[in-house]
Parts: sequence; C-alpha cells; structure tokens
Amino acid sequence: MPGNVREPAERTRRVGVPRARQRRALGPADAPAPSDVQSLIGAGVRRLLDTTGCGRAAAWMRRDGGEPFVAAASVEDVALKPPTPAAFAEGARLAGPTDLGLPSAPPVLRALAVPQGFSAVVPVGGPCEGEPVALLLVGGVDDPPGQVRARTLAALETAARHLAGPLEAADGLARIARLDESVRRLDRLAALGDLVAEIVHEVRNPLVSVKTFVQLLPKRQDDPEFRTRFSEVVEGELRRIERLLDVVLEHARPRAAAPRGTVTAVAPVLESVAHLLAHRALEHGVTLTTHAPSDLPGVAMSDDGLRQVVLNLALNAIDATRCGGCVRLVAALAPGGVEVRVEDEGPGVPATLRERVFEPFFSTKGGRPGGLGLAISRRIVEEAGGVLAITDRIGGGAAFRFTLALAL
Repeated sequence: MPGNVREPAERTRRVGVPRARQRRALGPADAPAPSDVQSLIGAGVRRLLDTTGCGRAAAWMRRDGGEPFVAAASVEDVALKPPTPAAFAEGARLAGPTDLGLPSAPPVLRALAVPQGFSAVVPVGGPCEGEPVALLLVGGVDDPPGQVRARTLAALETAARHLAGPLEAADGLARIARLDESVRRLDRLAALGDLVAEIVHEVRNPLVSVKTFVQLLPKRQDDPEFRTRFSEVVEGELRRIERLLDVVLEHARPRAAAPRGTVTAVAPVLESVAHLLAHRALEHGVTLTTHAPSDLPGVAMSDDGLRQVVLNLALNAIDATRCGGCVRLVAALAPGGVEVRVEDEGPGVPATLRERVFEPFFSTKGGRPGGLGLAISRRIVEEAGGVLAITDRIGGGAAFRFTLALAL
C-alpha cells in the first residue's frame, strides 16, 4: 500500500514499542487516496515522528464521496478509528496546531482523537472545496493532552506548512485525473448516444421508402406492376434493416466495409435509389435523373454501403434544390476507379462549411432534425478506402463526389 510508514529503529528503542508494531495500520477498506498524495502524507508522518519524538502520528483525509478515513498512521497496536464527518470538519476549522487537551479544543474531535493516543492536531493545505486537504495528528508519553510541548506544536506547524503546497498540488492533480475519467466516461456515453442516433437514422431511410410505397398503394393497388415492385422494395428494405441490426449486434456499430472479394455494380444502385426517391422528388417539384453506363466495372464496396451513401446524398440534394431544379446521380470511370457524384441545383455549400457539414449533428437545415447523414456517408466511404468531398457544380449548386476502387 503506498504511503505505509515504518517507525525508525532509533524511535523503537526510545519509546519501547516492538518493531513489529511500528508499521502503518491500514486495512483493505482504506486507501482511496491516489498514490502520490498518500506518499506525501506518509512522508509527513515520518517527518513528524523524527522531529517531535512522539510515539504516534497519523493523517486523516476524505474520500471522493466525502467520507473521512485514515490516510496514514505510524502504529498498528490499536485499531485506529476514522474520524466522523463532524470531527473532521471541526479539525478543518482550526487556525493552526492545537492541543486537544485544552478546553478550547473542539469537543467532538477531542473525544475521538484522545482515546486513540493523539494529543495535538493541525489542518494541512488551503481550502479545497471549503476544507483543508488533510489533518495531521501526533501523540505520545512526552506530550499528554493539555501538556503538549511547544516544540511539538511548532513541529506540527512546520510539517503542515511544508506539506501544504505539494499536497494541494497532488490533490489537484488527483482531482484532474478523476475529472479526466469522468470526461472519458461522458465521451463513452456520448459515443453510445451517437451510435443509437446513427442506428435510428439508418433505419429511418428504409422506412421512408416503405412508407412512400404504402401511401401510394391505395391509389395503385390495381396496377400489377406496381404491386410487384412494391413487394420487392418492401422486402428488400426490411432485409436491409435486419442486416443493419445484425451488424450492430455483432460489432456494436454499423460496418460498411465490404468483405474481400465483394463486387457491387454501381449503375443498378443508382437506378434503385432514383426509383425509391422518385415520389419524394416529385413532391418537391424536382427532377431526379441518373447517368451511369451499364458496363461500368464493379467496385469494392458493399451494395448496402453504396446504397446508403447515395440515398443520404440524394435526400440532401432533393431538399437543397428548389422547385423546378434537377438532381443528378452520376457515375463514370475515373483515375483510381469509379467516381460517383450527386449533383444538385441548390445554393451550394460555402467553402467555410465544407468540412463542418460532415460533423455529426451539424446541420444547415435550421431547426429541422438531422445532421447525421453526411457524417455517416463519409465514414462509410472512408471505410471503403475512398474520400467524400464537396465541390461546386458547373452552373451552380453543389456536387458531392467520391471515387471507389475497382473490385479485384
């Protein structure tokens, strides 16, 4: 245990206490103080024994939760009792070293310390949350309560002064360390919150597609082609949700990186997304078109991952484009693979915001919810080895583009 102190051999012979009983007495329940703070306390107790000639010394501190405890002691011949909160508070209010046998000594503190062989106490350190960092106590046959030597009180004051700065600094560092741990815990909770929000966002998009077809079904239930397409879309989107949840359960986060050997045809994905969003584009008065050669080579990205990225980007593009405008889903061969672009005719994205829009929960849509789609899309593209970036579209608007490696 850090901070254990042992009585010097000279002291053992002088006061006649067996060496085996001159160790710091701390049980398993003690010790919540950080090692550096406890080491400083132990060193202070040793110095007190050397400078005062007392046979007994101890230090009291508070746990993180406020409960006082014995931080260090020089003896184990008696079971030292930790101070009560009231006793610690009374000792903390003392202006300096105090003889506990004097009538002016705090009664609660005297009633606890004197029966344990202590006759003088001093608070250590400046105010920390309203209290000093620790209390030092000494006692012995040469310093009975009410007759504590002046040199002992002076040694107590010197020990407190020498310990004050380092102990406050160590205690401050310990508090910072605890704060860091709290921050890390909050970060983990925030990450969990991000994960939940991401799952909700990823599930919502397929549900939007299903909802769209359900809304159209009463008007087109007599259309066999629509019913067939409706069944395919609903089944496909529900399977996609199921796969997403399976991946979350397995890896605690969505995973878009394709297994080795995965090949995805880009053109059918763009056509599928365009078909899914046709009704939404129509509602916004926006034309949605695709431009992708059917003979484009396959890319090394999962079908679900590519579909999710294009769907997120297309939804944003439709929202950004004014009535009468056009959104284009484009794919073409490019150096390094196949480039995919989603172009809109909206106001564009200012250069100062082209990185911020990829931050989770950042949104340019005012009070509307969202702010995750672009962050998710960038992560999916990066996991596939690509880079998602924003450029200006020729003629006005924005172009979100990324290049995917060809499947081996």
